[in-house]
Amino acid sequence: EWIYQIFEDYTYITFRSILFQIISLILLFLFVRDKNDYLIYAAITVFSSAGANLLNFIHSFHFCDVRFVLKVDWKKHLIPILILFFTAVSNMIYLDSDVTILGLMKNSYVVGIYSVSAKVYSIVKTVISAVLIVTVPRLAMLFGNRKLKQYNNILSNLTKTLIVLTVPASVGLFMISKTVVLIVAGEKYLRATTSLQILCLAYVFCILSWILNDCVLIPARREKYVLASMTTSAIINVIFNLLFIPYLSENAAAISTVLAEFCMMVMNYYYSRDIVRKVLLSKSVFNNFITSVIGGIGIVVVCLLCNQLISSLVLNTILSIVLSVLVYLFILLILRNEIVIGYSKKILQKMESSIK
Repeated sequence: EWIYQIFEDYTYITFRSILFQIISLILLFLFVRDKNDYLIYAAITVFSSAGANLLNFIHSFHFCDVRFVLKVDWKKHLIPILILFFTAVSNMIYLDSDVTILGLMKNSYVVGIYSVSAKVYSIVKTVISAVLIVTVPRLAMLFGNRKLKQYNNILSNLTKTLIVLTVPASVGLFMISKTVVLIVAGEKYLRATTSLQILCLAYVFCILSWILNDCVLIPARREKYVLASMTTSAIINVIFNLLFIPYLSENAAAISTVLAEFCMMVMNYYYSRDIVRKVLLSKSVFNNFITSVIGGIGIVVVCLLCNQLISSLVLNTILSIVLSVLVYLFILLILRNEIVIGYSKKILQKMESSIK
C-alpha cells in the first residue's frame, strides 16, 4: 500500500478498492441471509482485505525487485520499524478500548448503541481524510529534499482545505444526527443520537492531529513522538472509559474519544511546533477557520428551518444536506474564503476550456 502511495499510483489503488468492494457487496447479498451466516460474513470480510493485499504484492513488481536479502543493516531499520509497530498497537488499543470496556462493564445493547454512532463517525472521518492521504507522499518528498517553501505552501493549503471540509461535516452531522441514526439503524437505536453528537466534536481535533502526525512528524523522522502521543491518548481513553462508563454508558465512551483526540492534537503540535508554527498560526489559516465557523452557523440555521417545515424523514435529510452545502459555499464565497475562491476559479477555467 505504501509503495503505491510513494509512487502516487492512486489510479491502481482506486480501481482495486472499488473492484473488491463491489465483489464483496455482491457476495454479501448472495450468501448472507440471516444471523446464522456470520461465518460467511467473516469470510467475505477477509476476502475483501486479503484479496486486495494479494493483488498489491503481485502488482508491486512493476515498481521494485522483491527478493530475499541476507545482508541487512538491521540497526538502521529495526528501531524505526519497532516504533511504528508499537504506535500501531497503541492505535489499536485506542480505537478498540471503547467497545471492549463497554462490553465488559455494560451489555450488548449498549455496545450496539455505541457501535452505530462510532461507525457513522468513522465513515465521515474516512471520507474527509482521503484528501490528507493523497498528499502525504508529496509532503514527505519535499521535506526529505529540504524544499521547505513548497512544503509549507502545500501544508498550509492542505490544512485550510481540511478545515473547510471538517467544520461543515462536524456541524452538519451534529444537526442531522437523529435522522441519520433513524435511517441507518432504526428507532431501536435512537439512543445513539447523543453519543454521535458528542463524537462530532472530535472531528477538528482528529483531522489536525492526523495532519501533524502523517504530514509533519513522520516525514521529519520523529516517530518516537508519534508513539508518545498515541500511547498517552490511548491511556487517557482507557482511564476515562473505566471511570465514567459505569455512570454515562456509551456517552462516556464518546466523551473519552473527544478528550483523547484533543490530547493527541496538542501533543503532536508540541512535538512539531518548530516546523508548523508559522503555518498553523498564520493569519490565512485563522481567517479560513473563522469563515468556516460562520458558514457552519448558516448550516445550523438551514437544518433548524428544515426540521420545522418538513416532516418527511428522508426529504428532510436530503434537503438539509443539499441546502446546507449551498448555503455554506455561498457564505464562504461572500466572505472571500481563499480555498473556496481558488477552487471556484479552477472549476470555471476548466469549464471555459472545455467549451472552447
